[in-house]
Amino acid sequence: MEGYIYLGEYYDVLGRELDATDKKIGKTISLIQREYQLNRTKSPIGYKIISAYLVDNMDKVEKLLHVILDSRRLVGEWFKDEEDTLTGEFINFMNIYGGTQINMEEIKEFKDAQVTPTLDDRLVKIAQAFGNDTILIRTYKGVDYDVLLDSKGVLHFKNETFDTPNKFYNGGLLKFITGKRGNSGTNQVTQFKVKETRETLKEIWITE
Repeated sequence: MEGYIYLGEYYDVLGRELDATDKKIGKTISLIQREYQLNRTKSPIGYKIISAYLVDNMDKVEKLLHVILDSRRLVGEWFKDEEDTLTGEFINFMNIYGGTQINMEEIKEFKDAQVTPTLDDRLVKIAQAFGNDTILIRTYKGVDYDVLLDSKGVLHFKNETFDTPNKFYNGGLLKFITGKRGNSGTNQVTQFKVKETRETLKEIWITE
């Protein structure tokens, strides 16, 4: 399955120096959502992706990297980087494999620039009620797909943005699953659930 392989590390959001240099190597189908998930706790210690590549088979590539770097493994997907050489080794391997390097700063700048006057007022009000970025899920044929609703009311899916549930469903979900855009009229906010609580978004949230 096509996806992203990333290398990331913890950092102090207040700018203080951290003693730990350990790094995490993982896989994801959405870099923005994955970084958000790893930063969900309100803590002075944050997590950032420092290098990422798009590959044709993220499961295979992640396994290869984990085997090659097994002597450095601490636990799970975390590896020690005492001499600060892991980033270089990761980049060299990904270039040899033929992955496409991703510029995280460009992705974040694009996400932050997604302010448009056509935003769905329902999503804006729901986002305001949450007060921060929130992971939703959309179930399709028994499979749950993560969707990020940011604090501005924009939906993020597979590193693309959508300003209405309809556009997400047709141009995001169906296109990802079938390879073709849909033409359905599905525009209800009730198609989503909050991932953390499994609670369905209610229309009453936006009519009060």
